[in-house]
Amino acid sequence: MKLSLYKLNPQQRKAAKIVEGPLLVLSGAGTGKTTTVVNRIAYMLSRGVKSEEILAVTFTNKAAREMSERVKKMIGKSAENMQVSTFHSLGLRILRENYKLAGYRSRFTIYDTADQLSVIRKALRTISVAWKKYKPDDVLYTLNGLRMPHDETLDLKYENEFDGAVYSSVWEKYRATLKNNNAVDYEDLLTLPLRILKKHPEILRFYQEKFKYIIVDEYQDTNAVQFEIIKLLADKYKNICVVGDDDQSIYGWRGAEVKNILDFDKNFKKAKVIRLEENYRSTGNILKAANAVIAGNKHRKAKKLWTRMGDGNRIKLFAATDEMAEAEYVVAEIITHQIENKMSYGSYAILMRMNTQSRPFEEILRAHRIPYIVVGGMQFYDRKEIRDFMSYLKVLSNPEDEESLLRIINVPRRGIGGTTLKIMSDHANLKKCSLYESLATIHESSSIKPKTLVELNKFHEIIEDARKRLKRESIAGVARNLWAEIDYQKELETTFNDTQKIAERMANIDALIDGIGYYENRNKKPTLEGYLRQVSLMEEDDDEEFQKEKVVLMTIHAAKGLEFRNVFFVGVEQGMIPHTKSLETSYGEDEERRLFYVAVTRAKQELTISHTTMRTKYGQRVERHPSMFINEIPDSLLEVTDGIDHEVADEEVAEDLLSQFGAMFADEE
Repeated sequence: MKLSLYKLNPQQRKAAKIVEGPLLVLSGAGTGKTTTVVNRIAYMLSRGVKSEEILAVTFTNKAAREMSERVKKMIGKSAENMQVSTFHSLGLRILRENYKLAGYRSRFTIYDTADQLSVIRKALRTISVAWKKYKPDDVLYTLNGLRMPHDETLDLKYENEFDGAVYSSVWEKYRATLKNNNAVDYEDLLTLPLRILKKHPEILRFYQEKFKYIIVDEYQDTNAVQFEIIKLLADKYKNICVVGDDDQSIYGWRGAEVKNILDFDKNFKKAKVIRLEENYRSTGNILKAANAVIAGNKHRKAKKLWTRMGDGNRIKLFAATDEMAEAEYVVAEIITHQIENKMSYGSYAILMRMNTQSRPFEEILRAHRIPYIVVGGMQFYDRKEIRDFMSYLKVLSNPEDEESLLRIINVPRRGIGGTTLKIMSDHANLKKCSLYESLATIHESSSIKPKTLVELNKFHEIIEDARKRLKRESIAGVARNLWAEIDYQKELETTFNDTQKIAERMANIDALIDGIGYYENRNKKPTLEGYLRQVSLMEEDDDEEFQKEKVVLMTIHAAKGLEFRNVFFVGVEQGMIPHTKSLETSYGEDEERRLFYVAVTRAKQELTISHTTMRTKYGQRVERHPSMFINEIPDSLLEVTDGIDHEVADEEVAEDLLSQFGAMFADEE
C-alpha cells in the first residue's frame, strides 16, 4: 500500500508518524483532527500493524462512522477488521462476550432513560414516605452522580440522612428490577466492563493482547470510568494516542474530567505532546477573539490558533433593548444576508447558552416564514407511538423484560389494569416463572375474569405468533404484521379527534418499520436484538441529518464539533454565560470560558454576538449586562452595530427585502 502524508501540515505529519508509545495530540478547534487520526491509522497499517490490533474510540456513532469510512476509503479492505466504536459500544462488546461474569444472562436488554424513569417511579411509590416530593428524573440524575463505579453501592457521604435513606431504598429496588428483567442501563455499559477487567486479570490480558494500539478521540470529554477502562487496556503496551482539546472540555456537568487530558503526560510517562494550531475553519479575527478569551484560563495546555485565510470581517456586536428586539435583529440580518448572497438558510446558526432562549427567535422566524430546526427538541424515538411499538419489539427479543411488557400489555387498551397485573404477578410467583411466562398458564387462576382472560390470551397469541415468524421471516415483515395485529389506531383514536394527527402518528410507525428494513439490508446477519442494540446506542446526532435549507437553533453544547458559515451567538450576558450557578464553583468560570470559546469557533466567516439590556423573567423586566467575556475581546476585532444597514445597492434585492419586511423597511424609506 502506497501512502503519502505530503498533504498534511508539519505538525499533523509528525503526529501521524508516531506509532509506538504514548502520544497526546492537542488539536485546537478546526485544526484537522480527524484528518490527522485517519492518516495516522493508515500510516500504522503501512508499517505492519494489523488492523485487528487497533482500537479507535470516540463519543458518538456519527464520529465513529466517519472515522471508519474515511480509513476504509483511504486504505481499502485492509482496514475492515479494525475496531472503531463509541465507549458504550466498546463496553457493550466486552459485556456481551463476558455477561456471565457480570451475573447476567444472554440477550439482555439495554434500558434507556425512559425505561429507567419508569422503574424509579414505581420504586418511589413503594416507599412509605412523602415520595411525591421526589421527581423521578431528579432522582435518576442524583443516583447517576452517587453510584460507585467499582461496585453497586452509592456514595451517600454528602447527602442528609432522610434523602440518603430514600436514595438508598430506590437504588436497591432499581438494581433488583434491572437484574430480574435481565436488563442493564447506559452506566452499566461502562461500569460492568470496568469491574470485569479489574476482577479478572485473564480477561484484561485478552483485551490487552487484542488491542495493542489504542486511539481515543475527544479525550477531553472522558469521565473517570472511561479513563480507567482505557488506562487498563493500554497498560501493557503503552501504545496509546489520545486526541483532544482541553479548551473544548465543556461537559463537566455530566462527569467529563478535563484533568484526564491535562494530566496525560503524568499518567503515561514519557508521553510525546504535539500541538495542532493551524485552523482551517475560521477567519483570523474570529480566531484572535477566541484566543483572547480562552487565554484567561490558567489551567490549560497553551496553544494559539492561527490561519492562512486572512483576517476577514470584524465581529459584529449588537445590544438589543430586549429579547424580542434581539430576535428581530438576528432574523433581519439573516434575511438580508441570505437575499444578498443567495445562500442556503442552512448556512446560518443561532447559538445560545440554554434551549429555553429559543422562543423569541422561533416566533420571529415563523412570522417571516423562514424554515428552521430546533436541535434538541423532541426526537423521533421519544414519541409515544414509537416508544410503545419499540416496547413490543423488546418483548419479542427478551420476554423477561417486564418494564416493556408492562408498558404494552394494555396498549391499545384491553381492560388489563392494576388488579389483573397483581393476579398475574401472584400467579408468576406461584409458578416460579417470569410475568410473561405466566400468560401461558394464567387460565389456571380462578381470580381472572373470563373477559380479561380472552384479552390476555389474544395478547399472548399475538406475541408468540410474532416470535415464531421471526425464525423464518424478515424482521421488517414481522414488525409490519405485528403492527397490523395490535390495531394501534384504536389507541390513537382515544387520544386524538384529529384524523390528520392520527395519520401522522401512524406514518411515524411506517417510517420506523422502513428503518428496520434498511437495517436488514445493510447487515449480513441481521437480528432483532442487533437492531434494538443499534437504536439503544444511537446518539442524538444520529437521529437525523440537519436539513440544509433550515436555519439551525441550538445550544452551544449541541453545537460542539459542528461549523457554520454564519453564526449568531445570542444572549451573551452576565448570568447567562458565565452562568450564575457556574460561578459558585472553583472550576465553573473556566468551563464557561471554554463554552464561550466553543461558540465563537463554530463560525467560519461571519460572527455576530448579541445581548440585551432588559429581559423578561417570570413576567418581570430585569436589567441585563454584557458578558464579562465580551470585554476580553480586543476592541479592534469588534464592530459595534445598532441594527441593520438598509442601504441596498441592488434595486431588485431592495424590493425583495421590502416584500419580506413590509412596514419595517417602509418606515425607513
